[in-house]
Amino acid sequence: MKLTTEQVDLISKEIIEGGIKYQDLYEELLDHYILAIEDRISHGQTFGEAFEEVHTDFINYKRPLSVWDRYDSGGKPKFGLVKLQDEYQDNLTEEISKKHWQIMKNYFRWPTIVTSLLVGLLTFQFAYLVPRQYFKWVIAICVFAPIFLVLPQFIYALWLYISRRRRFFISLKGHAINLRLTFILGIGQMVFRVPFSDNYSILKQGPLSLVAAITCFYIAYSLSFYQLYRERFKVNRA
Repeated sequence: MKLTTEQVDLISKEIIEGGIKYQDLYEELLDHYILAIEDRISHGQTFGEAFEEVHTDFINYKRPLSVWDRYDSGGKPKFGLVKLQDEYQDNLTEEISKKHWQIMKNYFRWPTIVTSLLVGLLTFQFAYLVPRQYFKWVIAICVFAPIFLVLPQFIYALWLYISRRRRFFISLKGHAINLRLTFILGIGQMVFRVPFSDNYSILKQGPLSLVAAITCFYIAYSLSFYQLYRERFKVNRA
């Protein structure tokens, strides 16, 4: 028996009120609720009984406490759907981080290392032949390339959210990817201006070999981010 639109809306409302704030997790939970409830109805339960049984399992969800558990504003451990969401978020962030560094390490393994060395040699040659001011533009392009990569998806997600075709603007994957962007932008600030110094700039006064190495790093990071962005990550719980 298929659920009615009103019944699905009720399930959706309870999921949202439970604290879920990511689109992909919301969709997965909604599908799980619907399938589990329909299965129970097919075995003779009413919608109310089936919903209460499924929903109770989620709102009572609680892992064994650990030092890494998150707490609410009152200092109490989170549980229920919010607890489940935190667990999914931690696991997906860790998975994406591992995958990203795996992609980076592959650049230094055979046979990809040949291409990496050629790019490095060309960058060092470029450093000694081209005026330094051009490096600022090269590195700036590499720093902001990942942002330009995710911008179309960002705009599309915003449009779907504004047009009410999705409940939430951001997804778990989007949140984890944004953490990688924050990292590279933070490193970029250190490159363009060394902390605690108003007069020293790596790009202007630093050794050419260091400037070339930084450029190589940003090229590699931008390429790895592109590969990472194309990966498909399923929202899983350990």
